Parts: sequence; structure tokens; C-alpha cells
Amino acid sequence: MKTTSLVDYSEFKALLGEAKRRSDPLCARYIYRPLSFPTGWLFYKIGVKANSVSLLSIFVAIISSLIMVFGGSDDIVAASFLMILVALLDCIDGNVARARGETGPSGEWMDALSGYTVYALLPFALGIHLFLHNPHEAMPGLWIILGALTSIANLFLRLLYQKFLSSMLDESTQKGLKGSGSMFSRFSSEMGLIGWMMPALLVASITDKLEIYLGLYCFFYVMSAVIITIVLARRVT
Repeated sequence: MKTTSLVDYSEFKALLGEAKRRSDPLCARYIYRPLSFPTGWLFYKIGVKANSVSLLSIFVAIISSLIMVFGGSDDIVAASFLMILVALLDCIDGNVARARGETGPSGEWMDALSGYTVYALLPFALGIHLFLHNPHEAMPGLWIILGALTSIANLFLRLLYQKFLSSMLDESTQKGLKGSGSMFSRFSSEMGLIGWMMPALLVASITDKLEIYLGLYCFFYVMSAVIITIVLARRVT
């Protein structure tokens, strides 16, 4: 049910909840969340809906990816800053949703769409950028392959895990599965959209270490997809 009266700034911050604060990745806890409160409060006060914030996040992610693909080597830093803005917006839309009483399946779907857009576009766009500006001598198309593989493995991993959870009709079983995978979930969260993914991208773009960045993320998501597939397959056999 939607909130009919405006909450003040202290209430706006308190709506996040202690459990949500504890589950945040470190980067979100100390960078994105502190920034998301005043900016989210501004969106909330002028009447912007949470789903509109998610749509803005998708738009910025697409623009950033296009800059990576069609821009020059110097433009990658600007694209990285835009991706940090995407991560910030991912925190803002939740703040606004809670304050406006817009939490629910539609909001969760829009939030997932914005996150999946980043996971689908960023690695592939980065792979194309490296192919155009710093191709591998022995295998010129290597970076495109790694970028595509990273995107596929990341999305496969998340969809597989969510589908497995949604198929568990027993809610207690779902909670048990989430709890048993808490260490992996925590590490995955730290590597994800509101974790160190975007700050690491910015550092890699400034220091010209994008190949290392893409290679590490490709290894992480491919190995994660393999491990999770094996673990979940063993649970149903």
C-alpha cells in the first residue's frame, strides 16, 4: 500500500532497516548508502517514483556502455563514473520505494531489470572496447569472447539460483538454502553492482588495467556458475 503522508529525512533514512544495512556490501555501506540518502530524499520530495529511478539507471547504463563501445580510450573513465552513478541509483530506488510505499513484485522486477541490464551490457561493452583499442596480439577477439562469457556466466548464475529458490515451495527450505549459501552470497554481493564492481572498474580505467579487471571478473563468474550448478544439481538428485 502506498504511503499517503510524506516522511521526514530521519524517517526516510530509518526505513532502510538494520537487517538491510548489515547485509549491504562494504562499498554500499560506506559509500553508496551515505550518498543515496540525500539524493534519494531529493527524488522523493519532488515526487519521482522508484520505478522511474530504475528506468533512469537503465538509461545511464546503456549510455555508459555505448561510450565504452564508440568512445576513445580517454572516454572509458567517464563511462566508469557513469557506472558508479548506476550503482548509486540502485540504492536510491530502494530508498524511494520504501518511503513511497511502492515495494512489491513490480518494484522488485524493475530493480532486477536494472541490475541485469548492467550485468548483460558492461562486460560485453568492455570486451568490445578492449578489442578496438588494445587487442590481444595472438588472439585479437579474445576480449570480446571474455566479455561475452562474463555476461553469460553472470546471468546464468543468477537466473539458475533464483529459479531454484522459486521452485522450493517450502518457505523454510528457501530460507535454509539462502542461509547455507550465505558465505558465497556475501562474496558475490561484494563483487556485484553495489559492491566493488564499479569502483574497481574506475580504478582499472584510470590505471589502464582493464584487461586484468575483465579477466578476473570472467574467472569469478564462470567458476561461480560451474560451482553453483554442481551444488544445486546435487540437491535435486
